[in-house]
Amino acid sequence: MSLAAVQHPSPSPAPPSILSSPRQKGKQVRSADYEDWENLKELFARAAERYDADDIPEALPLLRAVIRECHRFLMDHPDPSVVYADPQLHRASRSPDAITPTEERLSRDWGMDSDTSSSPNWSHRRRSTSNRTAELPTAFHAIFGIALFLMGNLVSQDPSIVLPGEPDAPSTYWLAALDVFETGENLPSRTGGWNVDTAEDWRMAIVWGRTLVCLADEKVTYNMKQAKAQADASPQSGDYCYYPSGSSFSMSEPQWPPSSPFHAIAQFRPPVTRRMSLYSASAHDIMVLAMDQFSRGIFHMPHPHYSASHNPSFIHTPGTAGSPSHTSGYFSSAYGPPSHYSSPYATSSSGGDASVSFSRPKELFTIASEVLGVAERLTSGSQRHYWASWADSVFNQMKNEADMDAWRGPILSARGRCWLVMGSAPVEDMEPALEAGDTDVLHSAEAEEAREGLAMAISFFERAKGQRAVPLSAEDAKTGLIDDVSPLLVEALLVLANLTVDENKREELYTRAQTEAGEELRLELDLDKGVAADDEPMDVS
Repeated sequence: MSLAAVQHPSPSPAPPSILSSPRQKGKQVRSADYEDWENLKELFARAAERYDADDIPEALPLLRAVIRECHRFLMDHPDPSVVYADPQLHRASRSPDAITPTEERLSRDWGMDSDTSSSPNWSHRRRSTSNRTAELPTAFHAIFGIALFLMGNLVSQDPSIVLPGEPDAPSTYWLAALDVFETGENLPSRTGGWNVDTAEDWRMAIVWGRTLVCLADEKVTYNMKQAKAQADASPQSGDYCYYPSGSSFSMSEPQWPPSSPFHAIAQFRPPVTRRMSLYSASAHDIMVLAMDQFSRGIFHMPHPHYSASHNPSFIHTPGTAGSPSHTSGYFSSAYGPPSHYSSPYATSSSGGDASVSFSRPKELFTIASEVLGVAERLTSGSQRHYWASWADSVFNQMKNEADMDAWRGPILSARGRCWLVMGSAPVEDMEPALEAGDTDVLHSAEAEEAREGLAMAISFFERAKGQRAVPLSAEDAKTGLIDDVSPLLVEALLVLANLTVDENKREELYTRAQTEAGEELRLELDLDKGVAADDEPMDVS
C-alpha cells in the first residue's frame, strides 16, 4: 500500500469504511511485507498527529486507513511481528534451518570461520536486515490497538461519524483495542522465555490503561442514566438505585462478517475476552486494572533526566530517521529522550524537531486528568477519595518532571480538584446527622480529615488563581489547560463552611465564598444546582 494514496484523500460521496477490503473487490493483493510495515507506521503517525491537532476531518479517514491496513496485516500474518522483528525472536532453538544457506548456517550455528561474505545470497540477506531499526514485537499491536482506541474516542464524541456497517458504540472499539493489546502481550516472542532482553512497550501499556479508563467512564455514565430513568419512571417511590456493575455492552460477542477487522481480532485473541471479564465489573474494578497498566507504562516511560543508554524502552520505540513518526505523540525518536522539559502548550508538527515529540509531563498530566475525571463522578465516597488521591500523586510527581514555570498553573488547578474530591468524600456520610441537627459529627476524625482536605483544595485554587493573573499568550489561552477555578474555589469554601464548628470562622468562609462568586457566577451556581439536583447520584442501594 502506498502512503501517497492516503496522504491527500480526495473527497468522494462514499468514503471507504473500516470494513472495506481490497480482497472484496476481486483484486490480487500481495502479502504485507516490510515496506508495507514502514508505510503503516508513517500512515499511523500522520493519523495520530492530525488527531492530536483536533483535525478530525483529516484524522478520521487516516484512522480508517490504518485499521484497514492492520486488518490486511492480520489476515496475512497471524503474528505480524514476523515482518519486522528480529528473526531470532521467533526461534526457540539454535538448530540448523533448512532455508538458511549452508555456509551461513555453519557459521551461525557451529562457529565456522568460512568466508560467507563472498556469497551473494548472504550479502543480500545481510543488507536487507541491516537497514531495519530495532522494533518491539508488540509494535504492530500497539499501532492497531491505539488506532481503535482513538476511533472509539471519536465515535464517543460524535456517533454520527460512523459509516454504514461500522459499529456505532465506542465500547466496541475500546473492547477490540483491549483484545488487540492482550493478543500482542501473548505473542510467542513475549511468552516463549527465550528473549528476556525485550524492552517493555510502555506506549501500549499507557494506552491500554487509558482504554480501560474510557470503559470505566462509560460504565459510570450508563449506570447514572439507568438509575435516573428508573427514578423518573417511578417518581412516587423517590428511590435512586444505582447499580455499579451495569454495562452498556452485551457479554456475548456480536457476529461480525468475515470481512470485518473485528472478526479477525476475534480469531487471534485469547479465549477469555475482555468483553466477558469486564461486563460485570464495576468502574472501580476496571480502574484497578488500568492502574496496573499505568504503573508499568510510567515505570518504563523514558525519563528526561536520564541518557538514552538508560532508556531502553525509548531506544526500541518504532520509528525511522526523518519519518513523521518522530513527531507523533505515539512513536518517538530512536535517538533518545528530549534533553529539556517540554511545555504543556507545545504542539507537535510534522516539521518539528524529533527531540520535542515526547513529553513525559504531558503523558503524566493526561493520565492523571482522565483518572480524576472518572473519580469525580463515582458514587462511592471512598472510591472517589482513593482515585483522586492516586491522581494527585501523579500530579505531585510532575514537579520533578516538568518545567514548573510552564506547568505550575495546570498542576495547581488539577491538584485543587483532587483535594476538593478528597475533602468532600466524607461529607455524604455526615449529611444525615447534620440535617438532623446533630453537630457532634463535626468533632469526629472524619470531619477533621474533610476540613484538612478542603483547606488544601482552597490553597491550591488560590495559588492557581494567582498563576492565572500572569498574562497568558494567545497559544496558552488556546490550549485551555489553565481553567477558571473560581467556581471550584467557591464550592470548596461553602463545603468547608458547612463543616466548620466555630461560628465566626464559618461566617468568614461564607463571606469569602460570596465575594469570590460575584453576581454572574452566583447565578450560574444556582442554575447548576438546579440541574444537578436531577443528575446527582445519591446513596447506592
